Amino acid sequence: MRSLVNPLKIWFFALAFCLSTVAVSAADELQTPVDRWLQDKTKRYTPVGAPVEWKFAHPAPPVSLLPPIWQSGFDWLQAVTGNGITFKVYGGSALYGMKGGFRAIRSQVADYGTCYTFAEPRGFELLKTFQLPYVAPENPYQTARIINELMATTLKKEFNARGVYPAHVVPVRPLSLMSKTPVRTPADLRGKKVISFMNTPGAAEAIGFAEVHIPFTEIYTALQQGIVDAVIWVDTGFVPFRIYEQARFYTELKVAPATLETCFNQKSFDRLPVGLKQEVYDFQQKVGISVVKEGEVFAVQAKEILQQNGVEIITLSPEQDKLWRSAFTPVVERWMKSCANVGKDCRALVKEIDQLKEKYAKYSNDELMSLAIDQPVQNIIEFAGTK
Repeated sequence: MRSLVNPLKIWFFALAFCLSTVAVSAADELQTPVDRWLQDKTKRYTPVGAPVEWKFAHPAPPVSLLPPIWQSGFDWLQAVTGNGITFKVYGGSALYGMKGGFRAIRSQVADYGTCYTFAEPRGFELLKTFQLPYVAPENPYQTARIINELMATTLKKEFNARGVYPAHVVPVRPLSLMSKTPVRTPADLRGKKVISFMNTPGAAEAIGFAEVHIPFTEIYTALQQGIVDAVIWVDTGFVPFRIYEQARFYTELKVAPATLETCFNQKSFDRLPVGLKQEVYDFQQKVGISVVKEGEVFAVQAKEILQQNGVEIITLSPEQDKLWRSAFTPVVERWMKSCANVGKDCRALVKEIDQLKEKYAKYSNDELMSLAIDQPVQNIIEFAGTK
């Protein structure tokens, strides 16, 4: 059973639809660097010339976690720049949808907005390397910092080639699996019918499962009717859609993350006064890490909900983890070869990622949040007067 709907489009829409605001106490919120940052609205820029109003566009529906996070960030930026820049937000695909973000931003349909690389079949081989099995860290705080460091040297070229500047690129925690029977090794998945939202071409063939593409709204029914046996997805899909009522086993695969990207129109950014450029630039990593933080808070509560509903949480042993990594090796190797065929060195990028993994492995989540807020990586966009 195979739908004509692009499975990655489904994945991203589901992610945007399912992410829901997590209620935590004010005391808990104040313990994180992200929340302390949002509360400090001390003015740090004196407007030069007429105030700037930008159009920000995205396809996320109002129930998504993303719009309120963005809006909180925009409110902060407006306050600290003395209303030097304000944002008119167009959500819910009002200006463009899941696809077409690069074209829309380049054409100044919006000054700033989402530009999802999942919809681009070519041109983002380096960035998409982060979505391969076990390449990125399991911890999205670490992945966020690593992406920004590499964006400043290599990854930005893929965005610039599309006529835009990269704004904030946010990693989503690696995917896991829910199933009707226990899955501990790749052998347990062979012959099964699986709904998979991994961006890993060839994974089904390498492991031996049948990949099924259906709309996320039909996953529950497909499990209920026995059309499929398992789902590789995210907690922000498993929980809101109550997948745990039909799939009673949760395997912590932690196999591959996805990324959510935003871009600037180059002319819009270039026209900003230098001081305002710097504030807008630094803001990207601050708001990006706040999205990561909310996703991580949700993940903790999601596991509690699964356990409360009788789901067996399967944590892989070191031996089982090795089996999964070995099973996905041909998938990664095929990507490396296809990357080389288009003139890019994804193998060298993986080595850089590994070096940065080691560099940031000892950092706590709070330290990584503080780095994004207080020491954002520079030169992702190069402009006169940059720090």
